Amino acid sequence: MWEMKNPTYGDQIRVNRGLYYHHGIYASNDSVYQFAAPAGMEISPENARVICTTLGEFLKGGNVEVRVYTEEELKKKRTPEEIIAYAKEHLGEGGYDLVTNNCEHFSNRCAFGVSNSTQVEEIFNMFERFFR
Repeated sequence: MWEMKNPTYGDQIRVNRGLYYHHGIYASNDSVYQFAAPAGMEISPENARVICTTLGEFLKGGNVEVRVYTEEELKKKRTPEEIIAYAKEHLGEGGYDLVTNNCEHFSNRCAFGVSNSTQVEEIFNMFERFFR
């Protein structure tokens, strides 16, 4: 579940980009870790890297949403310090792939140590239902 509220250190955040949600890790208003192409290089996915930007640059005029965890997720979630440390360790890392290594995968790896994307899973489930 996601909620529009002010993020705190180590929160998973996202912003609606129309056709998809862009995900990141919040450290401060000056430090949001995300898997994205640097400004001016967004055209090509191979330019995507783990970068650190401001919250304003991350949002691009959108509204921040903060992940609200279930009790089960809270048991598996890393501490905010571990989340930020993981994000920092992976600065500059590339290898973007829409299906297997996107911004949501990165955010979930930071928070849980597991790489998954609900958005990708929902698309695959939709196709599976359509072709049954």
